[in-house]
This record gives sequence, structure tokens and C-alpha cells, in this order.
Amino acid sequence: MRRLSDLRLRACFAAAVAALAFVGWVTVQNAAAYVDAVHHMHALTRTDVAADVSSTNSNHSSSALPATNAAERLAAVRTLEAVAQRRLDSAERAAALLGALAIAFIAAAYALLSRGLRNEQKLRLEIDGLSTHDAMTGLPNGRFFTEWLSYAIANARRERGHVGVLFIDINGCAAVDEYHGERATHTLLVEVARRFRAASREGDLLARLATTEFALATPNARDGRDLALLAQRLRDQLNEPSLPPLADTPIGASIGIAYFPEDANDSAGIMAAANVAMYAARRAGRNHIAFNALAA
Repeated sequence: MRRLSDLRLRACFAAAVAALAFVGWVTVQNAAAYVDAVHHMHALTRTDVAADVSSTNSNHSSSALPATNAAERLAAVRTLEAVAQRRLDSAERAAALLGALAIAFIAAAYALLSRGLRNEQKLRLEIDGLSTHDAMTGLPNGRFFTEWLSYAIANARRERGHVGVLFIDINGCAAVDEYHGERATHTLLVEVARRFRAASREGDLLARLATTEFALATPNARDGRDLALLAQRLRDQLNEPSLPPLADTPIGASIGIAYFPEDANDSAGIMAAANVAMYAARRAGRNHIAFNALAA
């Protein structure tokens, strides 16, 4: 649709250029014809004056001939005046049209340039956003999450603190996709992201890693019990009685928990430990939570 609109705008721009060139040519032609008619009138008028002087010095017996010639020349002058006036009127109309087309041309050029700049800026923002955020949910993506987790762990290492990671896999999306289609699944995941974000705490980072996989990193967790309570709060958001059902089929979550520095010493290790714990929770059944120690 955007490409079609750009093509139409370019076509209007090209048409304005062609019309501008044509009307400019017509204006010049009418102006040149007007000037030519005026020159002819001046030449004829000078001929009249010379003829009058000549007739004064001629024999009185031929006085009828100059009168006839004067009448013919007067008629010719009037004809040339009418032609010149028509040419002048045409030139004025063409000049007015030329001015209007010039304005249209400038407006089209400005619109085309502005459209190009807006599209370029939007594309740049989309590219920048896709490099760090998930396009569908607006959440940070795996790349951003990994970089942020590395920074959080480095800070926790200096401060002798802790960082917890929850690896979350949403259950039941396959049935929604099968019965209602991909669009319904997308709507479901967007709502899941919204509920998870609402249940997260200040300082936590929620990200979407894959189609049905989310992760939450929290540098404020005091211990494993605190992480378990956070995981339960996220899980309960999927079937909160006060909220509309996510789907007409059961939706749940398998959540794996890992903890820095107890489970691993870097971001890759913590992510791997949380992933292993998530698979352990999945094997235990829908809506289970597992720590990395239980997955060993």
C-alpha cells in the first residue's frame, strides 16, 4: 500500500512537471506572438506616416488613392490590434496557469520529499526497534535481554548481590493456533505480555525470547522463595478470575528458575540453568514451577 501511494505521488509529480513545461511553452509562444503583432503594427504605422508625407507632395489629381490606402492600412492595424490583444489575453491566462502549476509542482516536490524523509525515518526506527525489541509485543527481545542480564550480573558481582531469572514457556498456544488461527495466537501472546508486564516489579526486565517463550530477570530478588512467589504471580495472571479468559482452551505456563551466583556465574550459564529448569517444570505438567536444583 505504501509503495502504491509513493508511485501515485511520483506520477502526480511527473504530471506536474510535464504540465508546467507545456504551459510554460504556451506562455512563451503567446508572448512572442503578441510582441510580433505589436512590431507589425509599429511597422505599419511608420509606413502610414511615410505614405502621408509622400501624398502631400504628390499631384492633387491622385488624392483618392492615398485615402483608399490609408483605409486599408487602418483596417490592417485594427486587425493586428485584435490579434495582439488575443495573444496578450492568452499569454496572461497561460501565465496565471503557469503560476498555479508552479505552486502545485512545489507542493508535490515538498510532499514527495517529506514522504521520503518520513519513510526513511520510520524505516530506521523500525530497524533500530527490531534489533532490540520484539515487533509483536513491544517487549525487549533475546538480544537485549542477554546484554542487560550480563550487565546486571556484573553489577551484582561487584555488589555481592543476586540476580534471578525466570524462563517461561506458555502452554496451550498450539491449540489456539489450530482452532482459531495465527492471528488469535498473536492476540493471545500480546495479552500475555501485557499481563506479565503488569505483574512485574520495578527494576525487573521482561522479554520475549521466542514464539511462546518469555524471560524475566530480577536483580531485586532476596532469595529463592522470593523468586518462587514472583513466578506464581506471573503464572496466576494467565487465569486471573477478575480478567477475561485468554482463550476458550486452557492456557498455562511452565516456569524454570535460576539464581546468580548459586546456579551459574555468567549470563549464559544462568540462562541455560533456567532453561533446564523450565523443561523440568514442563515434564511435571501444566502450570508447574521448577528450580534448577530440581532439574539436575
